[in-house]
Amino acid sequence: MKSVMRRLPFHQLRAMLLGCMLFGQGTALAQTQPPRLVVVLTVDQMRFDFLERFGHLYKGGLARLLEEGAVYTDAHQDHFFTSTAAGHATISTGVFPSRSGIVANSWWDREARRTVYAVADPESPIVGRPDLSGMSPANMQRDALGDWLKRKSPASKVFSVALKDRAAITIGGEQPDGVYWYDSYGGRFITSQYYLDDVPEWVREFNGANLADEYFTREWTRLLPEEAYSVSREDSFPAEHDGIHVTFPHRFDIPVEREADDTADSTRPRYPARYYEELKRTPFADELAFAFLERMIVSDQLGADDVPDLLFAGASAADYIGHRYGPLSHEIQDHYLRLDQMLGDFLSFLDATIGEGQYVVVLTSDHGVLPIPEELVRQGVDAWRIDRLERQDIVVPPLTEVLNEFGLADKLARLLMTPYGVTLRFDGVSEEDARSVRRALAEKLRDSEFVADAVAYDDVREETDDPFRLLYLRSFHPNRAADIVVRYKENYLYHMQPRGTTHESPYVYDSHVPVLFWGPGFTAARYDRRIATVDIAPTIAALLGIETPDDLDGVPLRELVH
Repeated sequence: MKSVMRRLPFHQLRAMLLGCMLFGQGTALAQTQPPRLVVVLTVDQMRFDFLERFGHLYKGGLARLLEEGAVYTDAHQDHFFTSTAAGHATISTGVFPSRSGIVANSWWDREARRTVYAVADPESPIVGRPDLSGMSPANMQRDALGDWLKRKSPASKVFSVALKDRAAITIGGEQPDGVYWYDSYGGRFITSQYYLDDVPEWVREFNGANLADEYFTREWTRLLPEEAYSVSREDSFPAEHDGIHVTFPHRFDIPVEREADDTADSTRPRYPARYYEELKRTPFADELAFAFLERMIVSDQLGADDVPDLLFAGASAADYIGHRYGPLSHEIQDHYLRLDQMLGDFLSFLDATIGEGQYVVVLTSDHGVLPIPEELVRQGVDAWRIDRLERQDIVVPPLTEVLNEFGLADKLARLLMTPYGVTLRFDGVSEEDARSVRRALAEKLRDSEFVADAVAYDDVREETDDPFRLLYLRSFHPNRAADIVVRYKENYLYHMQPRGTTHESPYVYDSHVPVLFWGPGFTAARYDRRIATVDIAPTIAALLGIETPDDLDGVPLRELVH
C-alpha cells in the first residue's frame, strides 16, 4: 500500500526524532521532582463537546481542570472501531489497536474459530466468584504505561479501577499491583486471580458495607432547576430507553411491581442482581466507584512518598446512561453536572491526602457517541436507525447471489454479523474461492443505500488514500478481523436496540474526545491542533522520565514536554 507505507515510516521517524529530543532533555526531566501520583481519568463515552456545552454550569472538578489545565480541542481515538476495550488499550499502550491486539470489545478469532471477549481468560478465575467468567489482559499483545513505570521504578504502585472489566483491565496493563471492577451481580468490586490470590482486607470491608444497596431508595432527580437544561432537548423523548421511563425522576423500585401481600423490606431490592445492573445506568454508580478509589488510595498508600505512582480511574456510568438516553438528553447533562461535583470532591480529597501540587490528572475518554438518529432526523439531518431486519436485508440477499454465482450455496457453514463486520465460514471450500466470495460480497455491499464502503479482508492493504480505510488499517489485526468490514453512511446507526444509541464508527462524533492535562508543570492553555489518544502514554512517560518502547504510534505532546 503505497500511501500507507509513506505514512508509517514517517510516523516512526517522527517518533524517533522526538525520542532523541527527549533523550537530550532527559536530564532536565529527571532533575525535576516528578509528581507523587498521576491519575488518568477516563470518562466512558465522553464527547469533547460536553466540556463546552455544559461548561458554563460546571462549578467543581471539571471547572477546575478546564480553568487551570492544558486542553486539546481536537483529540481523537484515531482508529476505526471506537469501542471501550480498544479505546482504553490505545490510551495505555501508545499504539493503535492493530498492534495492541485489542481491536474491539469482542472479535472473531480466525485461528480458534470462535468469538473472543477482549479480556476473557478462563485461566484467571474471579477471586471469590468461581461462577463468573475469568478475566485478565492475556489478549493484549503490548505492554502499557504502568509496565514501563514498573520497569524503571519497581517501588512505584500501579492500580486501575472502573465499573467495566474491559476498561479497568486494558488500561491497567500487564503487571499492575491491582485492578478492580464492578460486579453487576453482587454490587461489589472484584478482581481475578491473574492479579491477586485473595483481595485485601480493606476490599472485603468495603464490599461488606454493601454501599450499593444504599442507593435503592434514592430517586435520580435533576441536580439543577429544569430551566438549566435548556442546552439539551426536552426531557420526554420517545426514542430514549424503553420509550416509557424517559423523564425525571428515575426510581429503582418502579420497574419491579410488589405483590400486595409482599412483606419484604421495601428499602432493599427484591431482585438484587437486577438492581445492581440498573445501578450502572445512573450517576450513583460513579459515586460508588469514587468512594472505592478514595478507600484504595488511603489503604494502598498511593502517592504517600516521593516514588511516583499511577492510578487509572474509569468513570463508566456515562456510557450506560448515554446508550440509553443519548448525548442530547437531560439525563446525560445531569450526569456530567454530578460528575463535576464528584470530581471536585475527589480533587479536594487528593489535595488533603496527597498534597496540592503533588499530583497530576489526565482526563480523556475511550470514544464518543452518535446522537439518537430520531433526534437528528427531526433536525433535518440525513440519519437512520438500521434495525435487525434491514441489517439482514443488507447482507443476506447479496450473499445469496454471490454464493449461487460461485455454486457454493451449500458450503456456507456459518454467517456471523457484528455491527461493522461480516464473517463467513465454509466447509470444503478452497481459500481461493473463499477469497473470491469475500471480494464479490464486499462489492455488492457497497451498492446498498445504507453503506458507505465495504472492504474485504484480502484488500485491506490495497493502495488507497481513503482516510477511513487508513483508520481501518489501524484497527486491522490479521487473526482478529472480519471477512468484510462495513462502514455505514455517516449518522446511520446499526444498534441492537430499537431505541437509544451507540458508537463504534470512525466518524467524528465517535472519535472526538477530551484530552486534558492538569497539575504541576502544566499551565492553562487551549491547543487546537489535532492529536490522538496514542499520544497520552508517551507524554506521561516523558513527564515521569521513564523509557518507552521505540516503536510507539504516539509521540509526547510537544507543548507539554519542553
